[in-house]
Amino acid sequence: MSEPKQAFHNPDLPDTTAKRRLKTLADLLPAIGFFGVFLVFGRDMILATTGLLAGLLAQLLIYKLIHQAIPTWMKILTVIALVFAAMTLVFRDPDFIKIRSSVSGFLVGCFFVGSVLIKKNVLQLILGKMIVFPTRTWNIITLLWSVPIFLNAGLNLFLANLVPGFDWNISDDAWMGYRAISGFVVIGVSFGLVILYLVLTKQRPQFGDAVSTSDES
Repeated sequence: MSEPKQAFHNPDLPDTTAKRRLKTLADLLPAIGFFGVFLVFGRDMILATTGLLAGLLAQLLIYKLIHQAIPTWMKILTVIALVFAAMTLVFRDPDFIKIRSSVSGFLVGCFFVGSVLIKKNVLQLILGKMIVFPTRTWNIITLLWSVPIFLNAGLNLFLANLVPGFDWNISDDAWMGYRAISGFVVIGVSFGLVILYLVLTKQRPQFGDAVSTSDES
């Protein structure tokens, strides 16, 4: 009776419910620290950056305590966040933490595009056993998924008043509001582009269970 559970066991995940909850909390701590401190302590970007920095360090500590492996992509983004947070605090300039969002976004977008170029499509590697598409379709899906990420990274530069020659005088409150919802917007637009592409090309995914059943028959 234990074999089906073992088949889906992921050694990278915590083994207990308590550890899984701690991991979830750890993943939320940087955002909680950043937005929470900003809202509670007078909408001060410098203090908010201190909250972000504390959240990142607490996240790493919890990962260490529960023996949770840190993925490579997360290590890279964490280092970038720590560097820009430190620069913000040292120079007392919130522009550094604002531009960090664009740097991270461009790198994530390049990661998706690069995985297609080197023929190691990251979405196909993660989802390919559950959802079956031709390789060409996976490549187009991955490229479509990266488009809103790049657009969001570019839009962040405008909304943070970081583009030379453009000054929209966007307040820190407005920028923080945009940052709070931008991740959900990016995911929603990415899903929308993928679904539109599949509808227009009349493609339907085959799911892993269905493929396995047809193979066996």
